Amino acid sequence: MAKVMLIDDDVPVVEYLQRLVPWESHDLSVCAAAFSVSEAKELFMKEYPDILLTDIGLPDGNGIELAQYFRSVYPELRIIFLTCHEDFHYLKEAMSIEADDYIVKDELSPDKIIQSVEKAVAKMKSAQTELEKIAYKSDVERNKDLLIQRFFLEILKASEPESLLKQGERLGIEWVYPNYMVILCHLDIGSMLNVYHRNNLELVKYAAYNIAKELTEGTGITPIQAEGLQLWFIANLSGNSDEQLAVSGHLNHIHEKILEFLKINCCFLISLQPVGLAQLKSKVDEMIRKQQSSYYESAWLITIDGPESQAETRDDIDLTAIEPYCQKWAAALSEFNSSLVLIYASTIEKLIREKKPEAKQVQDLLIRMLQQAVYQLKGTMDERLQQEIKQALNLGEALVIISVFSDDFMEKKRSAYTDNQNTNPDLKVINAFIYQYIYKNVTSIDIAQYLHLNPNYFSRYFKKLAGLNFTDHVHLLKMEEAKRLLGGQNETAENVAYMLGYSDRAYFSKVFKKYTGMSPSEFKQK
Repeated sequence: MAKVMLIDDDVPVVEYLQRLVPWESHDLSVCAAAFSVSEAKELFMKEYPDILLTDIGLPDGNGIELAQYFRSVYPELRIIFLTCHEDFHYLKEAMSIEADDYIVKDELSPDKIIQSVEKAVAKMKSAQTELEKIAYKSDVERNKDLLIQRFFLEILKASEPESLLKQGERLGIEWVYPNYMVILCHLDIGSMLNVYHRNNLELVKYAAYNIAKELTEGTGITPIQAEGLQLWFIANLSGNSDEQLAVSGHLNHIHEKILEFLKINCCFLISLQPVGLAQLKSKVDEMIRKQQSSYYESAWLITIDGPESQAETRDDIDLTAIEPYCQKWAAALSEFNSSLVLIYASTIEKLIREKKPEAKQVQDLLIRMLQQAVYQLKGTMDERLQQEIKQALNLGEALVIISVFSDDFMEKKRSAYTDNQNTNPDLKVINAFIYQYIYKNVTSIDIAQYLHLNPNYFSRYFKKLAGLNFTDHVHLLKMEEAKRLLGGQNETAENVAYMLGYSDRAYFSKVFKKYTGMSPSEFKQK
């Protein structure tokens, strides 16, 4: 049954059209009726009608432009225009977008409407038949991935999706069992940007898709390309109790191979509640809606079943305390001070994780922070950067995206106090590691593991290299940063201790006095 959408700002006309035509007797149904452009766009994206009957003159737009927009979203859409008078200019525009008919309202009659609609249905069926013919040709293999994606979208919007399964079989998709498990694979944008240029991310996605296709062959799992840097996986299940465990095993294998071959992380969101084919769309919509409900998790496999996250309904959390650190981060970036950039970024992350605001509120905060930095740097902000922040599945991914951005604006060399006086390459590597994690408690074991050395050997080697033990060296570097931070207006010792990874303010003050000869408060006064 073909779906029809009616658009006219005159409510009686829409009601008249609904009553005028015996839609169901012609295997048609009116799925939506709209009275403005804005309302029409919202309803169209929900219903995806096959045929559009629209007035040309609308109060908030042009019916022809609206139809062009819908055709760009859904190329198979059939279009019939209504108008109060025949106008050559409008007729020419309608023909330019290959409208199926153009009806003057004075000539409206059941026969005229049915004649126009049947013409549109005939073209729609002809296009479907042509698509089926194309499916048999060898050159379809080059477009098979695109056809699979289109088949999936058709399944989601069809009122009777079972009727499309034959089309899937021609593409190699044999969904023979009644149960379907939905999985969304999110390719970690932060890890991608760490390895690849932004312009190549779509190619990386396609490589991940090909890895998934090869690994799922014969498993009953179908990978399908999704919007952005994501992939859908549909597992067709017979109902056997061991199948869910098998699916998780296949996903783990895909996760490992994508990491091995492409050097990027990915995360799978999975619903463990199988659904029938008719419920597939609602499950996909739920998955899209809930994909950022685990914004503070970092597992590679996340189950989305259960009630809606409270974060989706609660009021905004007050982030006033975080805003000053965002401003300081932007200022440090504009001064190319890499260590302060890391310290403030770490502080922002810790404060966000403590408060746990919903994802959208965090995204808005981070985008404002980036915009402020770009403004101070007198540059322009790539729109893709904002989109990547919004698409990040979790906070860690969003912060890596920001880190990649900040690295592009800063010189790589550190401003460690010893680097100005020492040329020893080993010491520079060690200092660079300390500054990278200066907001944490860095131990000699950490750096020994990083350098693939025995911890005891490293401790002896460092004492010989620098003339002091490693712990003292770390404290000295941290105290140099502490002095910079305390020099800021209204900055407290408690905040500085927190930013540098000291959990106890009293201990921080003791360390500060040991290495500088004065307390934090005395230093601020001086």
